[in-house]
Amino acid sequence: MNYTKEKEAISTFLGNFAQILNNGNTKAIADFFDRDAIFIPDGMKKIIAGNQLGKTGNGFLKRSDFKIGYTIKDITIENQFAFVEAFADTTENRMSDLKTVQKRSIDFFVLKNESANWKIYRYIFNNVRELELI
Repeated sequence: MNYTKEKEAISTFLGNFAQILNNGNTKAIADFFDRDAIFIPDGMKKIIAGNQLGKTGNGFLKRSDFKIGYTIKDITIENQFAFVEAFADTTENRMSDLKTVQKRSIDFFVLKNESANWKIYRYIFNNVRELELI
């Protein structure tokens, strides 16, 4: 396995995932997750990817003008799994008052490689900072 090539593929994969979120394309979100994936967003119960992703939010990503960008801190690859530590910077229009809110979180991904394709197997994050933008 060429670790440099795989790390580049993982970086590209997460960039493409961010782009889908930024476009509010909820139907395509599930394509980034393994069939046995679990997503644990900050402050919410876990979401089983196969039967819940893509059905969430009723257009939240578009209504809130949600935007995300990942900065990868570390990637460790072991066999068919990759462990990714990242920081995420997001902005969204808060629904209650439409003020733009910026958040920074620490995100942890476990990716699974099946048939030469990386998929999200586990994804958890926590918001560590929220700032209102003026």
